[in-house]
Amino acid sequence: MLPQPHPLSRTQGFTLIEVLVTVSLLTLVLGIVLSTTTSTLSLYRTDQARLTANRDSRSTLDILGNDVRQAGERLTADFPAISVSSDTAGNSVLTLRRSLIDGALPLCAPIPSAGGLYVNANNSSAAVFSGTTISNLPDACTTSLQNLTAWNTAIAGGNVTAYLYDVKAGAGDFVTLTGTTQITSSNSLLNNGQKLNTLSLPTRTYDPRKLTQGDAGRDIRVYLIEERRYYLEGGVLKLMVNNAPAVAAVPNVQSFKVTPYLSGSPVTVAALPFPVLPSTSTTWKSLAYLDVTLTIKSTSGTKSIQRSTTQRYTPRNASSADQ
Repeated sequence: MLPQPHPLSRTQGFTLIEVLVTVSLLTLVLGIVLSTTTSTLSLYRTDQARLTANRDSRSTLDILGNDVRQAGERLTADFPAISVSSDTAGNSVLTLRRSLIDGALPLCAPIPSAGGLYVNANNSSAAVFSGTTISNLPDACTTSLQNLTAWNTAIAGGNVTAYLYDVKAGAGDFVTLTGTTQITSSNSLLNNGQKLNTLSLPTRTYDPRKLTQGDAGRDIRVYLIEERRYYLEGGVLKLMVNNAPAVAAVPNVQSFKVTPYLSGSPVTVAALPFPVLPSTSTTWKSLAYLDVTLTIKSTSGTKSIQRSTTQRYTPRNASSADQ
């Protein structure tokens, strides 16, 4: 006799209600998993965008801060070692300069007509310039030859960039030096001296000569400097070194602000452009510190984060005495 099935044994499949309940539970579980995954991915992308913005800001401000600290090396207060201005969009233009060798050379003959940068006129009788009856030699141009040892060493490795600066006009231009020449014969401008050879000369006229016998002449100097200029263009913070083409420092920059503060009690915000040269009352050595604010927008997937980072820098050379 065959065994009889137990009354509770099931020989049928799932009922419709069971299937619906199972599907509902699975849908609920999948919905929770999907929501959690989407939320986690969104948080991840937000964090990635934030980290990228913070990293770009920090690395850029570290480099910029190092430039601020070096600005003004071997430079006096009457030279614009640190300057801040604004572009048409209200973003800042920060220019930082430092001298690569000690001392500047006085310009001793007018250019561009001279054909080079004459930095010394060596003549024991203080020779006159062509067509005049007074000595036009500027007081800064002595009858002793300037020491060009450091300049010759710097130029020996190849062409270098120098900066020509008119203290009275508060204006300057870059020139490319190719070497030095000692003049041993008379010419129409000066007798016996030295000049810096250049690839080209600025279109602006620089004339250091005296106008009267008692005039001290124009104070025009030649510097061997490094200039680093930061500015915002097309959403990219750019860096221009001397007069070379600018390079991109960091992309996706929304704004670049530099606020100079003047020493005093209390510390005050300097008006832009800073400094206004020629000026003897407020120079770059009047700085207490600079506040630099960089706003960067970073995107990861569909998430965008905009972060503003402000850093305060103290120009260490601002407190040094002029030599």
